[in-house]
Amino acid sequence: MSTWGKIFTAIRGGINEVAEAAADSQSMRVLDQEIRDAEQSLRGARSDLAGIMASNKSVMRRLEENRAKETKDTDSARAAISAGRTDLAQGLAQRIAGTRAEVQRDQEELDRLLPRQQQMLRTIQETEARIAQMKREVENVKANESLLRAQSAIAHSQSGINTRLGSAVESLERIKKRQEITAGRIEAGAELAALENGSDLDRQLREAGIGSSSHSADDILAQLMAPKHSVEPILLPAPTSQKD
Repeated sequence: MSTWGKIFTAIRGGINEVAEAAADSQSMRVLDQEIRDAEQSLRGARSDLAGIMASNKSVMRRLEENRAKETKDTDSARAAISAGRTDLAQGLAQRIAGTRAEVQRDQEELDRLLPRQQQMLRTIQETEARIAQMKREVENVKANESLLRAQSAIAHSQSGINTRLGSAVESLERIKKRQEITAGRIEAGAELAALENGSDLDRQLREAGIGSSSHSADDILAQLMAPKHSVEPILLPAPTSQKD
């Protein structure tokens, strides 16, 4: 692949990543809205369930009251029959029949509503669990996204630090080389100055052992240990006369 082809591929890849990031961000917003909508629907379902439960409790109370009424009227009718008051027993029997009809209607309604109440309760509980799980997953995704952004920022910063350190090291090497060149120029200048004033020639004579006397301890010791006949006499300067 040519260089331009690689550049275009990298650009397309960057555009795709940006598009995917935007789509993911939009998806997260949509998911948050869906969770809020689900919670709102759940609140409505709880309200409906509360209404059904209240209605069922009312029917159950009415059932208990009618059954208690039926029991009381039945006892009263038997007492009326025992007392020879069949007319009263007849009236009580009619009222008992009406009470039993109400009990039957209420029981049928309760038999119809109770399963619906249980089904709604299970659905609400399952929906609550799914919403709670989804919210946890969304929070985990958001936390991971924040962590990845932080890690990316740290990596970018570290890369910048490494780049700056590399530049500093290069600058340091350049400074060292410049100092070496400057020191070399100074030494070359000193050598040229020595050639001009003749001191370099004296230095070369000393190095060759010409025209210089040694005053080192080793040379003096060698002279003392040499035979007397081989030692050249040391001439002392003549004493100067003093005139009166």
